[in-house]
Amino acid sequence: MKKIICATMMTAIFGIVSAHGVKTSPVAPPDKDSVRAALSKINKLYGQAYAQGDSSLFLHCYTPDGAVMAANAPILGGKNGLLVFFKAAYKMGIRDVQFTTIDLYGLTNEYVTEQGVYEMLDANNQSMGKGKYLVLWKKTEEGWKMYRDMFNGDGAPQAMGK
Repeated sequence: MKKIICATMMTAIFGIVSAHGVKTSPVAPPDKDSVRAALSKINKLYGQAYAQGDSSLFLHCYTPDGAVMAANAPILGGKNGLLVFFKAAYKMGIRDVQFTTIDLYGLTNEYVTEQGVYEMLDANNQSMGKGKYLVLWKKTEEGWKMYRDMFNGDGAPQAMGK
């Protein structure tokens, strides 16, 4: 009987030790092309928000704690800050923003950074300016959303000291 109990205990101990020694492989990052396609859909929705004057579409592009970090402006974050940004840009006459992704960096299952260029258009489809951007995207239950959105225009730099 002692042999059976000893054998059972040894088997149990071996099983516990083995289970803790097993290393699980990390979850593979998502496919870069599928992420690029998902981001492209949100970027198009962003432009549609201006075309339709629909701030709810605009907010749908961002995480609830998302933030816009425009050049020469304070950080505008959260729903209220994002709405301030949308209303100001809409009042300026922006009716579409077209994005071109250059590349994606640091792709994980939770975050990815997008580098790209943009062009803002008015109601007559005339350019209001071009620039570049970096967006830190965050994966949510609803899909990829903008978490930090930083951009600036390609205008000529102002002379130093003036």
